[in-house]
Amino acid sequence: MWLIVLVVGAFFTHRALSWFDNSPHLPTSRVRAGGNAGHAQIDFGGQWLMGRMLVTGNGHELYHRQRQWQVLRVAYPDSAESPAQRSGPSVPRHLTTSTASDDTLNHDADNLMDWFMGGDKEPAKDWRTVGGATAAPLLQAPGGNPFVALSLEEHKPVVTEETVANVNKPVIGGPLYPPVHALFYAPLGLIENPQHAYRVFQAFSLCMILLSGLGVKVLTRGRVWWSVATLCLLVFPGTRGALDLGQNPTLSLCILIWGWALTSRGYPVAGGMVWGLFAFKPVWAMSFFLVPLLMRKWRFCFSMVLTGATLGALTLPFVGLDTWFKWLEVGKEAAALYKVNDNWIHLSRDLHGIPRRALYDFTKPQAERETPLGNGLGWALWAVVFGGTVLIYLARGDRSRTTGLSAGLLFLGAYLTCYRFMYYDVLLASVALAVLLADPQRLVRTGAFGLTLGAPGTGPPITRELIPPDPPKPFGARMLGYVNSFPFTILVMLFVLENSLSGMALEATFGVGYYATPATESGGTPTVPRVKGDTGVKYPLDTFLLLALWAGCAVRVLRGDERREEVP
Repeated sequence: MWLIVLVVGAFFTHRALSWFDNSPHLPTSRVRAGGNAGHAQIDFGGQWLMGRMLVTGNGHELYHRQRQWQVLRVAYPDSAESPAQRSGPSVPRHLTTSTASDDTLNHDADNLMDWFMGGDKEPAKDWRTVGGATAAPLLQAPGGNPFVALSLEEHKPVVTEETVANVNKPVIGGPLYPPVHALFYAPLGLIENPQHAYRVFQAFSLCMILLSGLGVKVLTRGRVWWSVATLCLLVFPGTRGALDLGQNPTLSLCILIWGWALTSRGYPVAGGMVWGLFAFKPVWAMSFFLVPLLMRKWRFCFSMVLTGATLGALTLPFVGLDTWFKWLEVGKEAAALYKVNDNWIHLSRDLHGIPRRALYDFTKPQAERETPLGNGLGWALWAVVFGGTVLIYLARGDRSRTTGLSAGLLFLGAYLTCYRFMYYDVLLASVALAVLLADPQRLVRTGAFGLTLGAPGTGPPITRELIPPDPPKPFGARMLGYVNSFPFTILVMLFVLENSLSGMALEATFGVGYYATPATESGGTPTVPRVKGDTGVKYPLDTFLLLALWAGCAVRVLRGDERREEVP
């Protein structure tokens, strides 16, 4: 098994290191001097910038776009770009009529700042006033001219304190990560070259997968081998995206699995302290806090909150209190954009994005896309999963067990009701499956039934007769049928989706001609409502599979299956 892990890990590492390499089919003008563009993507670049801002002494201006520009210009030099990037687009962006832009023609720093929150809208009127006041004395001739002096005195621009304040006012924006994230990434920010930092973090992410596999072994008390757990995590949805992009779900996974592994072994305070590290990803902290809260693990909850608060307080000497309020401004802008942005909606995996895919018209401008129906259905779906998880667990769940059926239901509900997350964050759902399948003899159990051949003409050719798992007659030929475990089936389907179907990008469209809208112009074709789906990264098939697993667990908990089970 370890040999298989080594081979699969080597393949994934090679893929991650070369994913953004120059293609041999690119023309010379598009070939990057640095050879790879992974560090110039927003996924890694935004995270590295947070740490770099902190170590360069710009913590108090963490979300000031003017300062971010300065840091990125130094870190992403033109010499590492392609010749096409160095020369830039032939037409400036503000003079083009197209809303789309070719990112391969823009400078790396320009792309990153364009992808971040906020915009660089300078107060043009105030800048003209300051510029005019600065240039006015230069217009005076050396010998002096009374007519010019009189005209300048009458029309001299007045620079008030308000004008100076408007010019110096920082533009708020940047990456979405909180100040604690900058504290975590400070060691990475010490690496001046972001391309080198990108490689270091990819290696770190692979180590996090290995360490998380060990956490699964501890959680399952050795029932799942370390090698098997590591292999499953490598091929689980989200791992490839995390390694290729240099994203952080591998770190989140390690925090999640080890915090709960310690709790299952009788160390709730230590487990809560580990989960307190989620202060660098607050959406996951709020989501999974539901688990210890409903289990009434008060020491865990207290240590988790205290650790998170301590980490937040540790940032204050470096960033100040005002920076936290600036982060809330950035988050508010991102929350509004998340509802209507085409790319974010289709790459997301949260429940709110499911109805938006089908109901929003993405040909419209972003400001016109949101509809009350799409927003309402998103919250309704979220409320069903959240409310169902809470009510079913409180009514029928077994709080004494940190693993098993009801604990798995709780983890699945907490994961699915996270407010916002992307496709690579599906990796965190693996912890719910580890909790659910911690004792394979309970849930990974094949159902067996007998098959009996009937005589010709006397009835159906084959009849089905359910039998107990252990046949009463161990000798003699028998015809048996098998039904696989539902959780294990979902797990295998997730593996197949991530490692086979997603690469095929299979597409399907379902249309209902009966509800077609007649054409408004003569000779036009009717508009048929269609639902499209595919197996690529922009369609949430993994979310649908996990929803089905959540529903299956909910039914079994309601039936009391866990309470009736006897430990083998």
